[in-house]
This record gives sequence, structure tokens and C-alpha cells, in this order.
Amino acid sequence: MKLARHSVSWMLRLGSAAIVINALTACGGGSGTSPSANINGTAAIGAPLAGATIQLTCKNGATTTTTNAAGAYSATFAFDAPCVLTGTGGSTVLHSFAAGSGTYNLTSLTELLFNYLAAQLGTTANGLLTGISSNTTFQSALANSTVILNAEAAVAQIIKNTYGITLSSSAFLTTAFVTGQPGPDADLDKLQSAGALSASGAPAAALLQQTITAGAANPIRSGGGGATGGTGGTGGTGGT
Repeated sequence: MKLARHSVSWMLRLGSAAIVINALTACGGGSGTSPSANINGTAAIGAPLAGATIQLTCKNGATTTTTNAAGAYSATFAFDAPCVLTGTGGSTVLHSFAAGSGTYNLTSLTELLFNYLAAQLGTTANGLLTGISSNTTFQSALANSTVILNAEAAVAQIIKNTYGITLSSSAFLTTAFVTGQPGPDADLDKLQSAGALSASGAPAAALLQQTITAGAANPIRSGGGGATGGTGGTGGTGGT
């Protein structure tokens, strides 16, 4: 009878261990992979960036998707944020980033924002793109809501000072919008009319350089904190 009781006890312990292992696997504790989440948004330069390839490269995980006729994209995949985004459609290349799951646009404004943040971090746009998977300072900054909001405000101020255009919202990175409608898309049309953007939607060279200079003047200290984002400088006469 003792042998029988020991056998039953051993089987019960084995069963409990199996339950724990299954539970860990179900919640990702034992799989070593991230849960799937969604990143979506709109790629536009005033006109939608239709049929564009969107490359999403994250701290861990990467995927590619394509925009629809309205410039909208959506990607559900396993990743650890933050992520950097590159949208390519014809001669137009736009950059952006995602601090986590949710809505993150790719526009001429996010191109400026991306370059501003890269300069704050003491690197270039390309350096930020290639370093996101390994550089903890980059990762911390792009996941820091205060850093992001201050950088958006700084870009909005540069545009106001230089072109006299007040954006409908300084939260242009995450504000959902539809091309052809009032709001963020109309802001892009105004920038195009003011000569702030090229035909491909790229920021004018003078505006881009002004943005980079302003970012470099307001560096982010190690760990993603530090700079307030700056005020964007006093502006000038605009780009060409």
C-alpha cells in the first residue's frame, strides 16, 4: 500500500508540474516570444501614400505590410516596442515610430519628428533606424511619452515660427485621420502650399536642417530623460 500511495503522490506532483508549464507557455513565460499586438495608421503627404510598403522594425520583432488606396496600413505581429517605421512609395520615403501598440502615422510631419529625435539622441535618422534593436538609450527615448510630446510640440513650433502655420494638433504622430478630410491631412496640404514640402512630400532642405539643428540643441540625456524638447527656435523665411 505504501508503494501505491507513493506512486499516486508522484503522479499528482507530475501533473501539477505539467499544469504550471502549460500556464507559463500560454502567457509567454516559457516561450521566449512576445504576444501579438497591432500597429496601424495612415501614410500621407497631403495625398495618400497608396500601395506603399511599410517596414516595421522593433526592439524585438519585425514585419512588413502595405497601405491601401487611402494610405491606411495595419500590422498585427509579435513584437517588443518601440519600433521604427519606414514607408516607401515610389520616390517618397517617410519615417516614423511606434512606442507600443496603437495608431502611429507616417507623414511629412513624422519625418521631421523622427529627424528631430535622432538629433536629440546625437545620431542621424539612419543611425536611429539601425540602432533601435540594440541601443537602450534609443529604446528608452522612443518609449518615453514626455520626450515624444515635447518633440512634437517643438516641431509644431518650428513650423509656426517659420511658415505661420498652426497645426490642427501637435499630436500628429498618433492622431487618427482620413486623407482628404480636415485635420492632420489638411495641415499637410497647407505645408505643401507654403513650400515647406517637396512634390514627393519630403520636408524642404532648409526646414529639415532647421529641425535637426533644434533637436541637437536640446539633447536627451542617457535613459531617455533630460531635455524638455525645446521651443523650436525662432524660424526664418522657410524652405525652398
